[in-house]
Amino acid sequence: MARIMNLNVLNTLSNLALGKPATQSSVSRWSTAPTPEGDASVATNGDTSSAQFFHTDFETAPWWQVDLEDDFVISRLRLFNRRDIADRLRKFSILVSRTAAPDSWLTVFTKTDDAVFGAFNDCPYVVEFDTPPLARYVRVRKDDDGCLHFRECEILGYAPDDEQRAALISRTEQELLRLKQEREERLRLFADGRSGVIVEIDSLSVFVDTQRYSPAMINTLRSGRYEGGERHIVKNLLRAGDRVLEIGTAIGAVSMTAARIVGPGAVMTFDANPDMVQDARRNFAANNKAEISANLGVMRNRALWVDGETDIDFFVAQDFWASRLFAAPSSPDIVRVVKVPLVRFEDKIADHRANVLICDIEGGEADLLEKADLESIRMILMEVHYTAGRARIDAMMRSLIGQGFNVNFDFTGHHVVVLERAQA
Repeated sequence: MARIMNLNVLNTLSNLALGKPATQSSVSRWSTAPTPEGDASVATNGDTSSAQFFHTDFETAPWWQVDLEDDFVISRLRLFNRRDIADRLRKFSILVSRTAAPDSWLTVFTKTDDAVFGAFNDCPYVVEFDTPPLARYVRVRKDDDGCLHFRECEILGYAPDDEQRAALISRTEQELLRLKQEREERLRLFADGRSGVIVEIDSLSVFVDTQRYSPAMINTLRSGRYEGGERHIVKNLLRAGDRVLEIGTAIGAVSMTAARIVGPGAVMTFDANPDMVQDARRNFAANNKAEISANLGVMRNRALWVDGETDIDFFVAQDFWASRLFAAPSSPDIVRVVKVPLVRFEDKIADHRANVLICDIEGGEADLLEKADLESIRMILMEVHYTAGRARIDAMMRSLIGQGFNVNFDFTGHHVVVLERAQA
């Protein structure tokens, strides 16, 4: 249970977090100290009237954590938000642990609504625990991409007697065992004969195939940073009612992010790697997004279409994101060459009634987009690759601007380009 509570509410429980050591997932140029521990301590100094706050970097699911230095029964938590830009902290979870080990955390509260709290006043967000947990460590995690910052966290509770402590430890261990068994069963079903682990990317479950994916890709997926820029753009610029055609599905993280906004049935994806099409379909099904249309194929626009040509060689790399149309079979990263069906680009735009295009095809964007008929498309989100040659990419950009697209510089950078129609 949670509610906004005025500061004058009578509270006889002590603030267990006062002056206790804290840390956070990262620091930023807006942090009050150069270390996570120094910056995080701002939120345990007891000053609820100050405008000072800690500040993580922009990341996926940033967190702040306090060590209470012993096990306590947690009855209530009060979170004092930053007064300005309070809307950045809408959805968050509270996790607790007795050891801070990776598999020891229990989620005891999640705020899922979009209500803003603490803006221009000192009213904290208050969580009352109907079943108070026993914990030494308490973590506040922002449940989406962005920066985490707030002014103060008060944790109200008490030290249990020996009998209550033993009972709560037993309850906690039973809950952790239950969750472990659930994870193992979910992994077994999700794996479907593959070897790997399940990771969470922006609260989306993705299977990481530890036999087929490279160590670098595995680490990126585990970190939750995978396609973070593209996912951020989708969440900010996609509109309800849009219909999305994505070329370069990979594991489907961007597709699923789009599906949250427009609905799974409004997303159609294509990838030239047959293994990744299967992986994406499994990820879609595991996240209740099986209605996303995931297809195998290489897009070719009408201007370059050759009647009678039905398929094309595609070079599959160990890092799935590096698989591409143009490579020498002897390239060290290429593991095999497959024949993939050709698909006429404009036909799929029309079939799906697409008005948003998402494209990440490792240099193939130049051939695909330069002479394509994009009359129905209002926005293009693409990653550009100079493997096609700078002259080709420049020609593609001139062509798109000539068709009435403008570069959105608020979201363009690091080879990710957003183009929107002038009237959009």
